[in-house]
Amino acid sequence: METIVITEGDPAGISNEILKKSRAELIKASKKFQILFIKANHSLVLDGFEDVQSPPNKKGLFQITVPIFSKEEKGKIKIGKPSELTGKAAFASLLEGISILKKLPSARLITLPLSKEWVIRSGVSHFRGHTETLAEEFKKSTFMMMKGKKWNVIPLTTHVPLVRVGDELKRVNWEGLVDAIRKTTLLKKPRIAVLGVNPHSGEGGKIGREEIDILEPKIEFLRKAGFSVQGPIPGDSAFLNHGSFDLYLATFHDQGLIPFKLMEGKSGVNVTLGLDFLRVSPDHGTAFDIAGKGKADPLGFLSCLALVTKGK
Repeated sequence: METIVITEGDPAGISNEILKKSRAELIKASKKFQILFIKANHSLVLDGFEDVQSPPNKKGLFQITVPIFSKEEKGKIKIGKPSELTGKAAFASLLEGISILKKLPSARLITLPLSKEWVIRSGVSHFRGHTETLAEEFKKSTFMMMKGKKWNVIPLTTHVPLVRVGDELKRVNWEGLVDAIRKTTLLKKPRIAVLGVNPHSGEGGKIGREEIDILEPKIEFLRKAGFSVQGPIPGDSAFLNHGSFDLYLATFHDQGLIPFKLMEGKSGVNVTLGLDFLRVSPDHGTAFDIAGKGKADPLGFLSCLALVTKGK
């Protein structure tokens, strides 16, 4: 039985609206897959999903509810009103989804957007994001790849302050990165561009030495691993030649994600490489400001659904 697990993200965000607007596509997918929606036991209702206690051995749309709230707490969760409770719900849904994936390793995972701030404020002080949590839980070296129609971008460092980028680059598991790129079927003999950290890629050490001391040896390592690699390429011009490359390795989060989001819009998909299963997430946030107003665009989720229904 092929299974797709969907975690609800922050229930105060646009997750419910996205799923409601994607109902026709979900029904179509449920004829071939078992689709499990994981939510906390709050009072927000999503019609069309059959309540179950555990994954049933059949295709269809099912809902598993995680009992974490008291009767009083259930009614306090409101769309558009994030809180410690909604952060708690998002994290509980993620943990339950992970628990199911450990029992069903062939399943695929779609994580709907959550708020790191509210997960942390709910008491999970160590939380850094979906990708990092999955790495910890499955004991894998994971890498966030933003996949679009034309662009594939991996930020080598993710949710860290800019002042720590240099140190974080030294900690990148380059062997794990090689394995992750080889393992995924989403990349086939990619032409890789490695972006520099500093303006003009450091100008030979005049504006920083990260390119010389950190990146150049790793670029050579990637070449020896059999990849076609160019770099370090200045970040301000690298994306102008996007037809020349299949994969960009950005040295920090916004260096890669700003141009990606500008070019791909809402159709981009966040893919976690390095896992034994396919995990994806829409390339947008919780959008608390428009939640409940009928303005949410399901394109990102539909792109995720299309990707997981095609396979690994």
